[in-house]
Parts: sequence; structure tokens; C-alpha cells
Amino acid sequence: MKRLKWGYIPLFALQLLTNAATVGVAVLLSALIDAAEASIVSKNAGSLRDVLIVSVLYAVCTGLLIFLCRRCKAYFIRKSLLQMRNALAKGTLETSIADYENTGSAAYITAFNQNFSIIEQKVLENRLSLADSLISTVFAVAVLLWMNPVIAVISIAAMAIPSLLPSLFAKALGRATGTVLEATTAYNEKVSDLLNGFEVIKTYHAAGEMLPQFSSSAKSLERGKEHLSSLMAKVNGLATFASIAVQFLVMGLAGFFAVQGYITIGSIVAVTQLTGQVISPAFELSAKISELRSAKPVLETLDAFSEPKVSEKSAAHPVKDRISLRNVSFRYGDRVVLDNLSADFEKGKKYAVIGKSGSGKSTLLKLLAGYYPQYDGKICTDEDVALPDDVAMIHQNTFLFRDSIRNNLTMWKPYSEREILEAADKAGLTDLIARLPQGLDTLVEENGSNFSGGECQRIAIARALLSGKNVLLMDEATSALDEQTASAVERGILALENVTCISVTHHLPPEAGKKYAAVFTMDAGQLHAANGL
Repeated sequence: MKRLKWGYIPLFALQLLTNAATVGVAVLLSALIDAAEASIVSKNAGSLRDVLIVSVLYAVCTGLLIFLCRRCKAYFIRKSLLQMRNALAKGTLETSIADYENTGSAAYITAFNQNFSIIEQKVLENRLSLADSLISTVFAVAVLLWMNPVIAVISIAAMAIPSLLPSLFAKALGRATGTVLEATTAYNEKVSDLLNGFEVIKTYHAAGEMLPQFSSSAKSLERGKEHLSSLMAKVNGLATFASIAVQFLVMGLAGFFAVQGYITIGSIVAVTQLTGQVISPAFELSAKISELRSAKPVLETLDAFSEPKVSEKSAAHPVKDRISLRNVSFRYGDRVVLDNLSADFEKGKKYAVIGKSGSGKSTLLKLLAGYYPQYDGKICTDEDVALPDDVAMIHQNTFLFRDSIRNNLTMWKPYSEREILEAADKAGLTDLIARLPQGLDTLVEENGSNFSGGECQRIAIARALLSGKNVLLMDEATSALDEQTASAVERGILALENVTCISVTHHLPPEAGKKYAAVFTMDAGQLHAANGL
């Protein structure tokens, strides 16, 4: 944020000049009316003409200043939001998989979308408005002190009334905003269920059951927003009442002073104008401070997601000889998933792990990939207590980015055309790429919707092979492929030299098992050797 703070200096200078010019309008109005009055008495319009020319030039300069100031504000807000968005993305990408899963994607979706809308409207714009209001008030009070100290003192005292109102509602506004954020996250979760589970809902004719759930979450969200708006309406209503009443009082007092001959007719107009520039900003201060306080939970959430993660990272070493599991146990909450598990995986050899769904196979791969740093026992690379550092994992449920096939394979890193095509060939993608008019540059639609499940899985396999990792973890990686393609892909992976491969599956034909250096069975968190090396 240091660059941002330095970038605020020219904007602040423009705000000073613009507000000084705006306050100066009142002085010019006073001079213009007094010149008109003098011209009527003297029947000579010379002085009036001179003041009018100055006023027109002054108006042009003021308009230019206002344009520059607002343009600078727009630039400042854009830079601020861009910096915060990048910080949030960086903080999110630094988050461990375990922490991300615990937080939930809906909370991040809320932070990336609605939170920034709130920050732009209730934080950045309000902070700039607050600066404008404060500067305008200071200049107006200074001119009022010069014109009439008594009215200036009364205006300052009156200004405090609407400014104190936000403190009466601060806690209630904070609670209401927190409720809206929670309701928004719950709503996003339900929207995600509705859209991602659309096919399942339609297949089981569950639209009638899903709609009430969605309506309930939407109702909670809108009710929370209505309550927050109601609180803001109370603050704004009270502040408006106070500011208007005080402004009438001050103007009445100025009229009394004019009757007594303490100020001129032109001064009455100037006092009226300047009083508005004291009381109105005070009203704005009240409303803006209330909105700023209501946005505090949003800022806290953004800070929590954006700050650099200081979590201890598990040590990782290159595999020279073997990966060893020594009495490793892991649990999700109270449920034991892996129970005192031990095994050795030698460098360059291929292993299969078979077992029923829920037996802990996928969790074993995730531990080796470093997804979950909290577990009992030891994972060793050679003789060091450390994870392998050169790991690629192929998931059963593949994810593809809305980008070209090329970028989905390379993950936007530089690879030669030969390397890309070799990986594609090993994954059985050659024929598919040849059939596509744009080949590797074909656009993948949202999560690969323009490709079959098997084609998406082959792209994911090619992505892992292209990365050149020395440890390949495969979670049901060929489950969506037909038998012939799966066999061809399997042969290509088994032929990889100096690559350690651990493949988990719920079923492995006996003839296929002979291709592996060892086959393990996983049952209730226990790992057993099905055949020797």
C-alpha cells in the first residue's frame, strides 16, 4: 500500500485546491451582490462588470479543477481496487489446500465479488468523500471566522450534532453487515449446489425440493440487506433532520445580524453559502462514517484472506532412493482415515494401490503431495523426514481451465512444440488434436464441457506428463477411458524411466497387476502388500 499512499498526495493537493475554489464562490457571490448594490446607488456598472468577468474566469478554473479532481479520484480508486484484488489473489494462491477446504470456496467467491463492490462504494469512495467534506468544512469555517466569528462558532458547534450520530449505531451496523456477509456466503453455496448439481437435480426430479432451499437462503440474504438498509436510513434521517434544523438556525441568525447592520446583504448570501458548506459536509461525514464502520467486517475478511501466509511448510527433498511411510496416521475430524500405515516406494518403480471407495487411497496420495501437513508418523524422502519435492498428481475429477488446450497442458509455462506433442501422444491425445481444426489452440470451454470425460482425463494426464515430475500420483486417472485407451496410456506411463508412479484404483485385473513392481491393498486405513517386488 506504500505506492498507493504516495499516489494519494497529488489527489489530496487537487482536493485542497478544488474545495478552496468552491468556498471561494461564496466570497465572489458576496462581492458580486455588493458590487451590484453599489452600481445601483452610483448608477455606474463598471465595478460590477469587472467582478462579473473575474467570476466567469473563476467559474472556468473551478470547473477544470473539479474535472481533474474527479478524474484523479477515478484513477486512485481503480489502482486501489486492482492492488487489493491482486493481493487477495496472491493470498488465496498462497493458502494451503487444507486451509482452503476448511474455509470453503463460497467464502472466497464472496470475497472476490460482493466484498469488492462494498469496498468500492462504502470504503474508497467514502474515504475520498470524507476528505472532501473535512477540507471543505475547514475552508468554510476559516472564511466564516473572517466574515463573522460568532456565526462561525455557532456553525462549528452545530456541525458536531450530526457527526456524533454514527457512534450511536456503530455496533448495530457492524452486526448487520456481518449478518449480510454470512448470508451472502450461504447464498453462494446454495447457488453453487444448484448450478453444479443441475444435472443431478434434473435427473432425480428434485427441482421442487431444491427451490425452497434456494428461496430460504435468498430470503435470509435479502432480509439481512433490508435490515442493514433500515439502520442506514435511521442514521441518514436523523442526520438530515439535525443538519437542516441547524442550517435554518444559522441563516436566521445571519438575517438578525443583517438587520442590526453587522453584515451586508452580500454577506448574508455568502454566510448562507458557507453555512451550507459547513453543515452539509457534517451531514455527509455522519453518513459516510456510518457506512465506513458498517464495512469493517468486509475489510477484516479481505485482510485475513490477503495477508501473506506464515504457516510452516513441510520440508521437501528430491527423491534419490525411496519414499517411505513410517507409522503414518491421519484423521478427518474424529474419523480415522489412515491408521499406522507403513510402506516403501523405490525411485523409478511403479506401484498400484487398490481398495474400496472410502478406504483411504486418495488420502494417501494427498498426504504424499503435501495437501495436509497435519498427520502422525513420518513421511521420509530417502533418510530425511521430508516430502518428495517433484510431484504431479492426476485427479479422478479433472479440472480444465477456460483456455486453449495448449495452455491447459503447459499451465502457461514455456515448453517446446515437440515436448507438448510427445506428452499428448503418451496420453493418447494425438488423434483428438489432429481432428480439431485449431489443434492445440482449440479453446476449452467451461471445465471442458466441449470434450468428453475421457478426453478431459487424457488432457489432465498429458498435463502431468509434460510437467516432467519425477513422482507421479494417479487417483483413478484412467477411470473415464475406454479399456483400449486406458491400456495404452498405462503402458506409456509404466515405460517412463526414472519416474516413480503410485496409482490408486478400486479395481485392477490380475494380468494388469503383473506390470507393477508391487501392488498394495488398502482396507480401513491399513496398507498391505498384495505381491512382492
